[in-house]
Amino acid sequence: MKRLEPLVYVAVMAILGVALIAEGRRTTELLAHQAVTPKALYALLSNPQVKVQIVDLRAYDDDHYVDTHIPGAIPLPSCDETKAPESARDRVYPYVSTIIVTDTGDAAAFEACRAKFGQARLLEGGMEGWSNANLPEDTGDYAPPKNAAGGGCL
Repeated sequence: MKRLEPLVYVAVMAILGVALIAEGRRTTELLAHQAVTPKALYALLSNPQVKVQIVDLRAYDDDHYVDTHIPGAIPLPSCDETKAPESARDRVYPYVSTIIVTDTGDAAAFEACRAKFGQARLLEGGMEGWSNANLPEDTGDYAPPKNAAGGGCL
């Protein structure tokens, strides 16, 4: 009986590990289909302990990203690295929780880009929803954040 105990223990741990991985994948998939509201995103960004990146899929021009964007958002037009400014290309991390911004919360653009990220959610209403909620906006070209204590984009 003593020789079976380690085998039973390993089997139970393996089963629990598989169940945990399956639940994590299921949760990630469910969250991907639940858009985050602008006010909820603002609350997330206000918490320095939460790590989230904002990826803006809108065109990088005077009518879109350069005109107005969420502070700290990384421009990645059409989810194509070659269309992003040089300084933004190495700032997009696929393993960080990501909020994807479009003009109006376009689900098709989100679906086309979401596979690049482990955890991604769409901003409900897109940049239009953020603006309509009267939340802080930034203008101008993308500037990578400075490495300094405190951080935060808002």
